[in-house]
Amino acid sequence: MLGKLLRPPHRPELPSDLYVIGLTGISGSGKSSVSQRLKGLGAFIIDSDQLGHRAYAPGGPAYQPVLETFGTDILLKDGTINRKILGSRVFGNKKQLKMLTDIMWPIIAKLAREEMDLAVAEGKRVCVIEAAMLLEAGWQNMVHEVWTIVIPETEAVRRIVQRDGLSEAAAQSRLQSQMSGQQLVDQSHVVLSTLWEPHITQRQVEEAWALLQKRIH
Repeated sequence: MLGKLLRPPHRPELPSDLYVIGLTGISGSGKSSVSQRLKGLGAFIIDSDQLGHRAYAPGGPAYQPVLETFGTDILLKDGTINRKILGSRVFGNKKQLKMLTDIMWPIIAKLAREEMDLAVAEGKRVCVIEAAMLLEAGWQNMVHEVWTIVIPETEAVRRIVQRDGLSEAAAQSRLQSQMSGQQLVDQSHVVLSTLWEPHITQRQVEEAWALLQKRIH
């Protein structure tokens, strides 16, 4: 069933000549590698992490609201927001985390819609929003289909430890703060997996892309 459509697509209010995929998955699942493969096939990629960086930057739309909410002690000497300090402040604190996401998610959604307009201007037919928190943020109304990448949690922990230099306990803690793979799959239209060799991932992505083109046309 990997790469195949599992349920009918959404009908969001979006530019009529743009088809939008929301790409998600637990931390370490391989979202960036899959989005790059989709880019190679012709998709316009919107990286929500990059939009977050832009929003946090001095003069960015989230900079002042975040400072007003969390105080100036989260700033580095050069005036930029220290996302590590901010992250440690909200991690494991549901109230503080909600205060942050209430600021960030609407701003990133607005920036994503501006990027969609750019995709249309460039003549792109398919746009992919890569976002770990796609479903938590309620962005289903911004996409036609949710594509989720799944891997076993043990593999995700191994990858996070290797990539980010975290302890196993810290990696597991990060995963526990996110929706589980099963919860994501339950709300997904297409499921992919990066568990095996890269050429197998590539084949899955190409097959999913080919089926997508048929649906669009």
